[in-house]
Amino acid sequence: MVHVVVIIFLFALAACVGSFLNVVIYRLPRGESIVFPGSHCPKCGRAIRWYDNVPIVSWLLLRGKCRFCDEPISPRYLMIEALTASLAVGLYLCFYVLEIRDGLRGVQHSWPTFAAYAVLLGGLLVCSAVDIESWIVPLEVCWFVSIVGIVAATAKPPTPNFMPPVPATLGAMSVAAVLGLVLAIILQKRGLIQPSFVDATDAPAPPPGQPRVAVAVTKSAGVNPRKEVLREVLFLGPAIVLATAAYLVVTRVPEAGAWWRGLTDGDVVGQFFAPRIGAFQAALFGYLVGGALVWGIRILGTLGFGKEAMGLGDVHILAMVGAVCGWVVPTLAFFVAPLFALVWAAKLWLGRRQRELPYGPWLAMATLVVILFYDWFIGLFHGRAFVG
Repeated sequence: MVHVVVIIFLFALAACVGSFLNVVIYRLPRGESIVFPGSHCPKCGRAIRWYDNVPIVSWLLLRGKCRFCDEPISPRYLMIEALTASLAVGLYLCFYVLEIRDGLRGVQHSWPTFAAYAVLLGGLLVCSAVDIESWIVPLEVCWFVSIVGIVAATAKPPTPNFMPPVPATLGAMSVAAVLGLVLAIILQKRGLIQPSFVDATDAPAPPPGQPRVAVAVTKSAGVNPRKEVLREVLFLGPAIVLATAAYLVVTRVPEAGAWWRGLTDGDVVGQFFAPRIGAFQAALFGYLVGGALVWGIRILGTLGFGKEAMGLGDVHILAMVGAVCGWVVPTLAFFVAPLFALVWAAKLWLGRRQRELPYGPWLAMATLVVILFYDWFIGLFHGRAFVG
């Protein structure tokens, strides 16, 4: 009975969240505020009344049309609301009713972890929808989800099966690397590091009926991709330097190494803060690993083939996955995603008129599969290399 009440509440709450996600999906790519003005019809501009803004129900009652101008309302609004609610409820069922994941305690103890995972699925849904429609990834969504993941892990450390711990040395390097990224952002804002591909122009639109190529290729027109991607290597320089310095300090200076290990062992800050510091470092490490997997392929592929390989948006997608789930999930998702992409490519080849999709949705689908079947993947690789 408790599960039924929670599921009904969760469905209603997630549907309301899905209504807000529709606003994000529509407005962010257009550079509009997601706060002001309030919900309104994009055709006639009239404000939507509260009783016409009830998730799922209002669209059905209005039969997908605006009350004022009678213009059709995209079924995407209904789909996003229903899908958001279904993902949240499905995640709850899988975690707490079917218990397909080991190591998750009751909802009263693990709700921050569940909430972070639910927010991640919502973020992946937004990124996929925007990527499919506009071939861009809303980075603000990725940053928000990443912060939620890091905060949730720090506030209530998940079990090792949901946030694989990392050694103290890697933790120190992760903290230093993130500080290096912050420093690089500051340098970029001050004009000391130039962003890559700022002078790129979009390639001409393809003729009618021809498939659109990925934005990762089109936007590099008019520039030297190899030269541009070296700017990204320069951007990563502070992170690499500080991470290397942290490694040397922790491993070569015994006092520093003992003090840092004491942060997670409880010898320095006590047993209350120690696991939280450890989870914080594990979330940072997951964020970095997720981003590094795609960014490394992007840099090496661009240098090797002379074309922009993958997009920076994909870097942020897998980074936010790592911030919520730790380093194992994005690593597995990175290798599972091409399988989905190959299936779609085969469909494209057979149908010859199907639309090509960007890579973000495949990363999202792979992440969902890995989250649900994580224990199976770990068992397949005997687990010890991932969780210990």
